[in-house]
Amino acid sequence: MDFHDWLLLISQVVFNILVLLCCIYDVILFLSVIKHRFYSSSKNKTPFVYITFMTFAGVLGKLADFFLVDAWPIGNWIDPVNGYEAYRNSIGKLVTLSATLCYLTEIFINLLMTIHRVSVLLSPGKAPAWFTDTKLFVYCSALVTGILINLLIPYYSTCYVNFNALTSLHESACAPNKHPITRFQNLYLIWVPVTSVAINTLMILFMKLERKCMKKKSSAATLSAAIVERENSMIRQAFFVAVYLSVFEFGYLLMRFFPDVFSGLPQEIQSITFLLRLYAICSLNFFVYFTQTKSTKILVLKYIGWKTKEVTNVAHSSATRKMY
Repeated sequence: MDFHDWLLLISQVVFNILVLLCCIYDVILFLSVIKHRFYSSSKNKTPFVYITFMTFAGVLGKLADFFLVDAWPIGNWIDPVNGYEAYRNSIGKLVTLSATLCYLTEIFINLLMTIHRVSVLLSPGKAPAWFTDTKLFVYCSALVTGILINLLIPYYSTCYVNFNALTSLHESACAPNKHPITRFQNLYLIWVPVTSVAINTLMILFMKLERKCMKKKSSAATLSAAIVERENSMIRQAFFVAVYLSVFEFGYLLMRFFPDVFSGLPQEIQSITFLLRLYAICSLNFFVYFTQTKSTKILVLKYIGWKTKEVTNVAHSSATRKMY
């Protein structure tokens, strides 16, 4: 093995370790939210339905990503001549479908989160009735069903999509042609996270400006502090989800605009570039629900028994409220 082979091998090993840790985090996050929701007396709410769909999509997507990344070296190790092609011809397009389904689920769930926040901002009195947990479950299920149907149509056509690790590209079986649905997604999908980023940025700026312009009594401000913080947290979550998902789409956009430049790069550079884009998706839940969201971070730390000053203070304040 030369330097380039070692570089690619090390990058794949590091990617697998990091993605495995992110997958474990997703499972712990889901279990901690379940425990908080059904086995806790706390009245503090978490975005239960959103987290449920995001963690399920996260875990399934990461399992598919392992196949996308590792099938090439493992297939070549088993059969240096036809190993990887045998994988692609057998389950390659199914793995590609699964990974794409999970990725699109995260994109459109984030769009729903953004619509939810806009509704709360424009109609705070009616929004809670529009976005109950039951209705959110129906909305999210309808989104996933619609996405799956959209993907199954080209999947069962002669123009199905199959990821090729040798080129780091999603290739159409009828290349250079593409299924109309696939072509439409490739052209316009990027506008979904970009729109979410723009809307959430405007909401953040609007709320900051509104608080500066409006003079409120200190008692009212104190009373609504928890609600304001929760709303800000939800907007930040939607914003960072959209930004993170945009990384993958912008990377694909650059590859589409400059195909000759990308194809002219060494194979290990092409692969590492794809791994970085893919890791942005895989680490999404950890980045949003741990590093950027205090409430879910505390839930996870408490679930694994990690004693920190922050967790202790929260538990103490909760006990104090119960005493009164």
